Amino acid sequence: MDHIETEPIDLVRDKNFIDKYFSLTIKKELNIDIDVSNEYIAAQNIVSRKLILVKTFSEVVMGNPDLYLLLAYLIHDINTRPLTKGQIIRALEK
Repeated sequence: MDHIETEPIDLVRDKNFIDKYFSLTIKKELNIDIDVSNEYIAAQNIVSRKLILVKTFSEVVMGNPDLYLLLAYLIHDINTRPLTKGQIIRALEK
């Protein structure tokens, strides 16, 4: 099995992959081109000490309910589901 297939996504080191994954999903679902790189940050959960993505939504996102809900879902999905780098790369290649 390829190392990249099972390597968990690193929220800091792989931010570029996550940005592209979010942007591609938003484009497919809502037909909106948006740079999401400043819409969230990686931070450590003070209770679990786990690294998570935290919303820092701009006015553009806050002003569009569909975009807000989709991006909030994507962030929640990354935080709660063990996603691998391989899964992200495969989604980007489709």
